[in-house]
Amino acid sequence: MESQDFHKLLEQRRTFFCYSGLLSEDVLSTFSSIVREQVNEMEDDAEITKRVFGIFVEQAQNVIRYSKERIATGGTGTVAISRAEDGFLVEAINPMDEQNVVDLRQNLAELKAMDSKELRRAYKQRLRDGPPEGSKGAGLGFIEMARKADRFEFDFVGSTELLFVFKVWIKEVSS
Repeated sequence: MESQDFHKLLEQRRTFFCYSGLLSEDVLSTFSSIVREQVNEMEDDAEITKRVFGIFVEQAQNVIRYSKERIATGGTGTVAISRAEDGFLVEAINPMDEQNVVDLRQNLAELKAMDSKELRRAYKQRLRDGPPEGSKGAGLGFIEMARKADRFEFDFVGSTELLFVFKVWIKEVSS
């Protein structure tokens, strides 16, 4: 793909932030204020801005902590934020081990089927139980994203490596 074609693709998708490569806490910290500022410029609703930013941080932290491809203090992957027709789309692509697919697919399918009350109960239960085995955080990230999202999708795409694709939509409130 030529550079100008890539640029056109980002414009067509209305992508205003895209990063691919090493993600570490330092890199995330550097980008955070830029992303928050960009979302603030596009969105007057502070609650929507908070949800978009929170999901962006969760997505980036998943790459940092769980990417199969490790470099120094982080992982490699891609995070992007686009302006959707009725809100925002936050997506991440994360190289992963095949051995984790079954559990992750089941966990995400269960979260996707839950309503807001069930998600709240799952969140409280996770707080009581502590992080699941193998978690590098509190184990709340996907539950938090499901609670903040209006919709999410996930897929596992195989090519030369297995990629975990996670997309989250945040809708604006109609005026």
